[in-house]
Amino acid sequence: MNESSEITPAAEARDIIARATVAQRKDTKKAMVKETLARTINMAGRALKRAEDTIAKVLKLVPPPSPIACQAGCPWCCHIRLTASAPEVLVVLKYIRDTFSNGEIAALKRKIANIDGFTRRLDGEARAKLRLPCPLLKDGSCSVHEVRPLSCRGVVSVDVGACKRAYDSHMQEPVPQHELQIQAANAIGYGIYAGLADAGFDLEDLEFTAALALGLEDKDIGKRWVNGEGVFTAAAEMKKF
Repeated sequence: MNESSEITPAAEARDIIARATVAQRKDTKKAMVKETLARTINMAGRALKRAEDTIAKVLKLVPPPSPIACQAGCPWCCHIRLTASAPEVLVVLKYIRDTFSNGEIAALKRKIANIDGFTRRLDGEARAKLRLPCPLLKDGSCSVHEVRPLSCRGVVSVDVGACKRAYDSHMQEPVPQHELQIQAANAIGYGIYAGLADAGFDLEDLEFTAALALGLEDKDIGKRWVNGEGVFTAAAEMKKF
């Protein structure tokens, strides 16, 4: 093989991402054709692991230009509009119910309802201008980090100073990121949505805070969603300006 025909690390990384998308689509469809809440949550859990595995492979092939600066206690990016699929939301809701105390859940419900009252149906620009924190932040760190949505897993920074400047400017300043990590996380999300469509589900890109607010008020929301009820529709609506 001559030098001009060699596969570059970036091309190999993109091929890994493409294959992960296809694998996730197949896994989602298989899980959702005979849907139950348990199968849905298990599928979403596998999707999060697939995302982490894919990101690790991509970063090994194409490392970021500088070390990734994201770490606990660094919440600058956690003030933007975040979206997720319904299965991702259901995983987070289960994690909250399984690991938070009754008092913590009650306090979280109040916090989410308060923030949701300001952010429901806002677009990304309007949400960023408010600069309100994700309600799942606790002492500057994510309280559900283990099951955080794919959108969170894709957004990384190699310059914490740029993150602070972005926050101070209401997210108007750019943040240097690793594009292939974003693509890897998004690819798994695309696989989830494509598999849901293949299984006959409506596609809804849910505003995360609004979906959590709905979910914490209805302990049966997962079963109802699996049965085809439009229980998250209000979290997918956008204001018309």
